Amino acid sequence: MTKLARMLLLTLALVAPCAAAAPLILLRSDTTEAFFRANGGRYDLLITPWREFFARQGLAARELRAEELGAVNGPAILVLASTVALADSEREAIRARIAAGWSVLGTWASGVRDGRGEWAGYGFIDEVFGATVEPELAATKDESFLLPFGETPLTQRLSAGKRIYLEPTPEPLLRVRARNAAARYGNWMRETTQPGALLAAVAFDERVGARRAYLGFAETSWIAARADLDSLLLGTLDWLGRKPLLAKAAWPYPHQAALLLEMDTEDKFENSLRFATLLERYRLRGTFYSVTSEAARFPQVLKRLAARHEIAYHADVHDGFGKLAPARQDARMKAMIKQMKNLLPDVRTATGFRAPLEEYDATTERLLRANGLRHHAASPGAREDVLPGFSSAEIGLPADRALVVLPRTWLDDMNLRKSARLEEEAAAKMVLSHLDDTVAMRGFGLLSIHTQQFYAGSAVERATQRLLAELPKYGALVWTAPAESIVRWWREREAVAVSSQADAGRLRVTLNAARPVQALQLVLIPPGSAEPRLEAPALDARLEKLDAQRYAIVLPALPAGRSELSVLF
Repeated sequence: MTKLARMLLLTLALVAPCAAAAPLILLRSDTTEAFFRANGGRYDLLITPWREFFARQGLAARELRAEELGAVNGPAILVLASTVALADSEREAIRARIAAGWSVLGTWASGVRDGRGEWAGYGFIDEVFGATVEPELAATKDESFLLPFGETPLTQRLSAGKRIYLEPTPEPLLRVRARNAAARYGNWMRETTQPGALLAAVAFDERVGARRAYLGFAETSWIAARADLDSLLLGTLDWLGRKPLLAKAAWPYPHQAALLLEMDTEDKFENSLRFATLLERYRLRGTFYSVTSEAARFPQVLKRLAARHEIAYHADVHDGFGKLAPARQDARMKAMIKQMKNLLPDVRTATGFRAPLEEYDATTERLLRANGLRHHAASPGAREDVLPGFSSAEIGLPADRALVVLPRTWLDDMNLRKSARLEEEAAAKMVLSHLDDTVAMRGFGLLSIHTQQFYAGSAVERATQRLLAELPKYGALVWTAPAESIVRWWREREAVAVSSQADAGRLRVTLNAARPVQALQLVLIPPGSAEPRLEAPALDARLEKLDAQRYAIVLPALPAGRSELSVLF
């Protein structure tokens, strides 16, 4: 066997999905086909993407008409591929299969027309999937990204908030209100203040013994992001097929999301004390990215900040780094570090950087690490998802040496000022909706505010007060911490590799830790409703129920090396 052939086989072994736990049935609706034909459309444009998906993934699927469903023995997964028009007999056949314990996956406007092709409304989607369509809140053309939530039963193969581009189609995107959401629509900036922005694009439910999943977009939108949508579909079929699912959680137990509250301390440097005092009122610590030439003018202010908060760099002067010659960038970094040495008792505590105007390049990130810095609070374009990551400027570095990138995931006060008059209610709505979104996505939130905007009685100050007053309602779900704490955790998390193998009634889990790690949690989604049992004789581990579908396997102290545990169902 050639080296190329061996590499190909290895690649296939890594990416090929396991066979579905139940037969896959694609409903071929005669009524929908007749409706499209009568109105100049083509039903095959909605069916063909499914055929191609099944072929790409090596999944066996049968196409059956409604009257043939009853001949299938045992449980199965029924796919309703934008079955827009359904006759009464087809609806009854679908209901009968759900009552028999089948799982069902539906897309777009399933069942909105009756057997004559007349408008029937969205009631069938609500009945089957527990998802209420809000037609007056259709996504706009600017909201062309699907943004998956992290660690849901459907999205365990995707990272939280990853931008998945949906091809524009004549079929409008549908938003739904649902008890269990797995994704929403958004624009590139993931703005949250548009009407209905936080409603679901993808939803799931489990009732009367049947699992249900709903995607609010048509198959014609899949073309531009085929790989990511394949991951969504495979994850959805895994859950519908009642496979036990396991993923490494993004955050340490008991947290489900993380929030960095940071200030760019530049002009009006002394306003940083207002922000620090406000954080301390709520017993929180923030990160102050400081322009060192400004900090040198206010040494006592910096000393006061450093006593309780993290100090990091916002450059020597408030000019960007992007496209500057490497030697010039390096000189500026060395100048800011030298200047900070005269201001901090131990300059080694300043380990982070945020580029002025968010202007930087790959050279900037390489030089940050070379100058001893450990993280970069970067622009929204630094990551496609809403999680920390490692810099792509230097590939292959181990996690304990690589630069950690913290993307700005929220609009900041400057964004708001450009788009609207900076009023308190507008600012408050912005930050509070971002908070709700970060919790739903189980992602990372970064709120960046500026000293010049944080004067007494300013809209930004009042909106921040509203945000901090809201945080306690989430309790331990939201981990609010300075940047270096979040960075340290991200390195710890990366130090653990997790794999699992499903046997009959059991999931065997193997963990390989490069060093001891505290408070790691694994998100477990059992195959059924029965309470799982944990077997971990050599580990201090326990099961905690997160919600109706998910459990956490909590590992308060995972030792270095190989560890094993089992979950019984």
